[in-house]
Amino acid sequence: MKLVCGKEEAKNSRIDTNSQVTDVAGEVVEVGFGVKKFKSGDKVVAYLSPFSGGGLAEFAVAKENLTVPRPPEVSAAEGAGLPVAGLTAHQALTQSAGVKLDGSGPRKNLLITAASGGVGLYAVQLAKLGNTHVTATCGARNLDFVKGLGADEVLDYKTPDGAALKSPSSQKYDAVIHCAMGIPFSAFEPNLSPNGKVIDLTPSFGSFMTSAVKKLTCSKKQLVPLFAVPKGENLDYLVQLVKEGKLKTVIDSKHPLSKAEEAWAKSIDGHATGKIIHVEVPVRAPKKNEVLIKVEAASLNPFDWKMQKGVMRPILPSKFPYIPVADIAGEVVEVGFRVKKFKPGDKVVAFLSPFSGGGLAEFAVAKENLTVPRPPEVSAAEAAGLPIAGLTAHQALPQSAGVKLDGSGPRKNLLITAASGGVGHYAVQLAKLGNTHVTATCGAHNLDFVKGLGADEVLDYRTPDGAALKSPSGQKYDVVIHCATGTPFSAFEPNLSPNGKVIDMTLSFGSFMTFAVKKLTCSKKQLVTLLVVPKHENLDYLVQLVKDGKLKTVIDSKHPLSEAEEAWAKSIDGHATGKIIDGCNPNGVMYSLLVHGLCEAWEIEEAFRLKEEMSEKSCRPSTRTYTVLIKALCDIGLTDKAFRLA
Repeated sequence: MKLVCGKEEAKNSRIDTNSQVTDVAGEVVEVGFGVKKFKSGDKVVAYLSPFSGGGLAEFAVAKENLTVPRPPEVSAAEGAGLPVAGLTAHQALTQSAGVKLDGSGPRKNLLITAASGGVGLYAVQLAKLGNTHVTATCGARNLDFVKGLGADEVLDYKTPDGAALKSPSSQKYDAVIHCAMGIPFSAFEPNLSPNGKVIDLTPSFGSFMTSAVKKLTCSKKQLVPLFAVPKGENLDYLVQLVKEGKLKTVIDSKHPLSKAEEAWAKSIDGHATGKIIHVEVPVRAPKKNEVLIKVEAASLNPFDWKMQKGVMRPILPSKFPYIPVADIAGEVVEVGFRVKKFKPGDKVVAFLSPFSGGGLAEFAVAKENLTVPRPPEVSAAEAAGLPIAGLTAHQALPQSAGVKLDGSGPRKNLLITAASGGVGHYAVQLAKLGNTHVTATCGAHNLDFVKGLGADEVLDYRTPDGAALKSPSGQKYDVVIHCATGTPFSAFEPNLSPNGKVIDMTLSFGSFMTFAVKKLTCSKKQLVTLLVVPKHENLDYLVQLVKDGKLKTVIDSKHPLSEAEEAWAKSIDGHATGKIIDGCNPNGVMYSLLVHGLCEAWEIEEAFRLKEEMSEKSCRPSTRTYTVLIKALCDIGLTDKAFRLA
């Protein structure tokens, strides 16, 4: 369902016009040179460029060819819901599924997923204008709503029948209009007709790969990733359908512009996915070749929040709720059958399976073959940063770049992007153990930091020289260790040596396509996509380097488990220097609970003493604990102690 912000209620509001909202309805107040279709005072609906956005404001600029008249029978709220969602549904049905909306053409059996959502509700209504039988999926509370849109059959996706995606009347689907995320092609395939297709409206890396495989194997059943191409005539057609009562925009809620944050939060919330919540779960006993670890520190990686947002689900179909984080350090408390290397009390660092996660907790289970001893010279926080980021940097350098970390081998000129980040800061240090000249990129405030890691040259990526990626000393790069996103291969190519390669750590569909093209054309300059394969011996090697003082984990910030949300938000922000560590010491949680209990029992001074003990043992209390204790101290007149805490 669409969320619409009422502009007329926001006369005195101001908001950043760099907003990414693209769907607007309003009144023309001024026209540019060459505009012929519109004049001031015209009521319109428009699709704004997603590159410029600007819709979440009092005024917005739109292209004439993506602006259409809005007749008086169509309200601004109804019109504003149409551009992205309506055009996407229209293109999926008419172009990809071949449905003729005038009712002509052969009968088609369709499945529409997430049919109560923005695109889904339009797709159901438009499909029923054609010669179709529509099966739709939604949540239990929306079954009647979707039936009312015209769907012939409606499935609750949370039931076994709904999860199986089978038509109650045993129809095989000629096309699936797939508006949800996280359902692989294999779930649809048994229910497709011989030439059926899945039209994926939320294409991901996994869907692109499936599409390519189906094409290459000449499969009759296809997956089609949809890229919506907005057209003025199609938007006008949708507006006319609304005018004639053949299509309706169902509005979930309206919000004035002054309360846009509420609408934004509601849009993001969806089905309450994407939230970090604290829950109690049973501690799992270790199975064969597993160890149970009392977690002392855990390190966040972009991988973790990408799982939360659903980006990784086509590759890693973990069940939700999911306990994230794969990098941990702690103490073994129990060992499973056939474990020989460890015993209770051993200090370790471990890489957890990304399929199961589990690191952001008080206890976690790890495989013995991905757990290594942690010597006393290496702290839990230092060790926790190593598994994903350290192993990624290590694999990129010796295996992909051919750098020998003992200093032997031919000299290589390297470029390392995002060198102040988790992978980047390890890559710089490891590279300098070899026979290398390192040029690195980072933001202006991290130039000295990256230089201190050992980089020979450092570029501020926001300057013209940094954006050009040229070595200040004129070096051509034998290898680029590319740890950032958004920089295409073409930006590196002029600065590569004749046989240079770019090792891309941030997998994307574009990088795989470039990799394939370079291979097929036998180009000497190559792009290599890195898929990390964690190995016990490599993790142990990194731990020994930290012990010997040859490698350091730079910690951007530490957070107790009770404040994991703060660490999570900082990781998503993407500007951390080094690693973000969650200090998951359960003692901190227990102390906090005791402080709360003492305050409730009016043992305020004892609670204060306990808080001081927490500080001495580096157990940082949560913000809520501070708040409870400060209020309690003030209530009994100990304002001096309350002031000390504040």
